[in-house]
Amino acid sequence: MARKNSKQWQALLFTVGLHAGFVALVYFASVWTFMPDDRPSAGEPVQATLSFSADDIAKARKSIRKAELDAKAAAQAPQPLASKNPQSADRELQQTAQSWVDRPEQESQEAVNKTAIQPSDIAREQELKQKQGQVELTEDVKKDAAEENRQRLKAQIDAVKKDRAEAARQAQLAEQRLDELAGSEGKKAPNKTPAEPPSGQRGADEALRNKYKSALNATARSNWNTVQIPEQTRCQVEFTQIRGGEVIDVRFLACPLDAQGRESVERALYKSPMPFAGFERVFQRKVVLMFCYPDEVCR
Repeated sequence: MARKNSKQWQALLFTVGLHAGFVALVYFASVWTFMPDDRPSAGEPVQATLSFSADDIAKARKSIRKAELDAKAAAQAPQPLASKNPQSADRELQQTAQSWVDRPEQESQEAVNKTAIQPSDIAREQELKQKQGQVELTEDVKKDAAEENRQRLKAQIDAVKKDRAEAARQAQLAEQRLDELAGSEGKKAPNKTPAEPPSGQRGADEALRNKYKSALNATARSNWNTVQIPEQTRCQVEFTQIRGGEVIDVRFLACPLDAQGRESVERALYKSPMPFAGFERVFQRKVVLMFCYPDEVCR
């Protein structure tokens, strides 16, 4: 719209200029022709006449008319519609779609984003560290509890040993008194050769002795916890007991077990009294016993 108004103004100004020029030309021509020369002259006056022919006037009018017509035609000529996008109105439309052009900056940024540590990764790593810390703490607590339990059991065993050692000492003193009493009674009684037991009695005692040994092995084996005992184990011990079957001392003769394994053997012997009732005739104060795991190792 602004372009159309500009062309109309240009045509109007051109027309007015032509008319003004023509009027000025006619005016100055008439003045030049009819105005007398008042200036003094040394010689005869020279008269100059500026004249226009009819053809010259007709040509000037033709030029003015043509300019008017051109201006009017230019003003009435249809103007192109204004484009919605003035910057691209005169551009030729692209016929084919433009191919995709990679943007290195965008690709580089995407690569950086992929390699960068994401907040979710940090949170996951912290969670894993926390779980690992909890597992380690749980393992430490279990180890401490196991060590505390071991120390407690060891203290109990030591206390039992001490009590049984005192009981053994008292039992030994009692046996000595009995021996002394028996000796004093023997001196008073006439010397008699003790009668040998009949052969049938000797056979019965031997069978009873074997039965007593089997009962000792069965009691010790039932009390023995073999959860942490390695296979193919043979552990020979000697224990001391008093009448009634109470064990008061344990001594290892040939045993490959470590401290924890030996404690399990001691607990098995101290846990309950050994068989005594019915085996009074074959009772043994000191007994050598073999602990085997599995049982087939000793067979």
